[in-house]
Amino acid sequence: MPPELVEGTHLLLGLVSALPAVVEPLLLSLPLLPPALRSEPLARRPRREVVVGLVPISGGQNEPRDAIAGAIWALLQHPEQLELAKSGSVTWQQVFEEYCRWIAPIGMSPRRVAMEHTYAGVNFEREDRIFFMFSSANHDETYFRSPEVFDVTRDTSASLTFGAGPHFCAGAAASRSLVGDVALPAIFDRLNNLRLDPEAEAVQFGGWAFRGPLALPVLWGSD
Repeated sequence: MPPELVEGTHLLLGLVSALPAVVEPLLLSLPLLPPALRSEPLARRPRREVVVGLVPISGGQNEPRDAIAGAIWALLQHPEQLELAKSGSVTWQQVFEEYCRWIAPIGMSPRRVAMEHTYAGVNFEREDRIFFMFSSANHDETYFRSPEVFDVTRDTSASLTFGAGPHFCAGAAASRSLVGDVALPAIFDRLNNLRLDPEAEAVQFGGWAFRGPLALPVLWGSD
């Protein structure tokens, strides 16, 4: 195992060892915590079990934030699309999937070539480093008509927002539920007359691997 990986593993395990004392009081304060978690403290759980739970949690911080803020911006910029969602003509899940196709919260992912391979006339050697460009794939005209258009009625089944194959995102279901089932409908239900702040500067997007709005100034309530 490479030295840097060994060092990183030791660091992670050290964090996991300290995790129960920090997290457990917070967990126990949750009224809907499953009984099984109350009956078996984290400190007595196998270390591997805690690590497996920690990885998805730590890996899903930037993407939901960017997807929620970006989808809000997209809907406020396209009021006819927002009306389709609010009227029930499309689901909030469709909004989420189309936004993530249109502006992928994860634009690229690095990979190491494991064996010699030729694709589309390009030769790859072992140990070559490549980027999978999800943001580009999600704008492939072969699969998406007018891909530059934000269209919540679009069939997004060919998108690679969550990757594919053995590297398909382990948190895809949680992300879809968090954003499409909870966050977006709740925000537009509770924040009456939500709108972009007309006196603020235009919303800017940043990032390449992780991409989303740098700020989203909004107003709600009466004009």
